[in-house]
Amino acid sequence: MHSRVQPLREQRRADAHPRSIAQVLADVVSNLQDILHAEIRLAQAEARQELRTFRSAGALMLIGVLVGLLGAFFLLFAVVAALSLVLSVWVAALIVALGMAVVCAIILRAGANQMRSRAAKAAARVKEKAEWTVRPTR
Repeated sequence: MHSRVQPLREQRRADAHPRSIAQVLADVVSNLQDILHAEIRLAQAEARQELRTFRSAGALMLIGVLVGLLGAFFLLFAVVAALSLVLSVWVAALIVALGMAVVCAIILRAGANQMRSRAAKAAARVKEKAEWTVRPTR
């Protein structure tokens, strides 16, 4: 038998009087509070884990944007130089800038939609776990 269990049993045998209903109910309420606190800590830990996945996705998006900007700068510079052979330089630069603004808007919209879908999935999981915690067992 486990070393902690045996002394407890011997101690209870030594106590001649049984516990009152109030003491038993107080212990039950205390145990339920401990379980509820443990569930809350578990939900917090799971929420932190979900946020860590967002952090890595955000960092990758930032790195991708920065590298893309550097490459796009040189590519756009070459396009402006090529268009300046046919048009004036300021018109060529304006055309390239407007085109890039459209491309940028499309890419940012796709990234925002992906973040929203991940956030919705994470919120649904947290809500499901909260309902499970609150729902009484039968």
